[in-house]
Amino acid sequence: MNINDIKDHFDREYPREGCGVISVVKGKKEWFPVPNLANNDDDFIMDSDEYLKIMISSDIIGIVHNHIESTSDPSQMDIEMCNTLGIPYYIFSYPDMDLNIIQPDKSFIDLYGREYKFGISDCFEAMRDYLSYQNIEIAPRALFEDNWYDKGLDYFSTDIIKNWGGKEISLSDLQENDVLIFRVQEETNNHCGVYLGNDIFYHHAVNRLSCRENLFPFWQEYLVGAYRYVA
Repeated sequence: MNINDIKDHFDREYPREGCGVISVVKGKKEWFPVPNLANNDDDFIMDSDEYLKIMISSDIIGIVHNHIESTSDPSQMDIEMCNTLGIPYYIFSYPDMDLNIIQPDKSFIDLYGREYKFGISDCFEAMRDYLSYQNIEIAPRALFEDNWYDKGLDYFSTDIIKNWGGKEISLSDLQENDVLIFRVQEETNNHCGVYLGNDIFYHHAVNRLSCRENLFPFWQEYLVGAYRYVA
């Protein structure tokens, strides 16, 4: 995501407010400009068709707009809409491009766009947190050693995973909220995620942001196991 791209969009929209979203696509932040349908130059209403297309194909983590020849302080409407959507608002002054990020009282997107930190914010914690939102509780992890797959360790072996309380299932019988286990370019299982249905799964890969992705074609190649849990 490049702030210059956002500025270019604002330049093209001037004297109207420019708007768009920040979204996570395959573990990376991307900026998507969205047409402003508002009748007034000092307001914004995003094109719903464009917004929905982006929402379906990626994980929206920020609503972006600018205040023309004004500060980046949020209006009362900005605050109310931020809380309604549960998504942070990125407000730029224009043309100065001073940025003010306001957070909702309650976030509905905290599973997406997380920075990776092994042992704290990684694939296991993403999987466990996602399932907790579905009222499915997975026991806390063992104390993982980094790069365990190079040390003869396997934290995602069948025996260990069965201790989490689920049952192993066939890869041809995947259902929503099934835990997926991957072996990515190693001889030992080294990644996990949660199946969401329709070839989509949620996960957090190394050096990327947490996100939803298609299983096919890339990740399907490394899928080696699946387990089912009940609330």
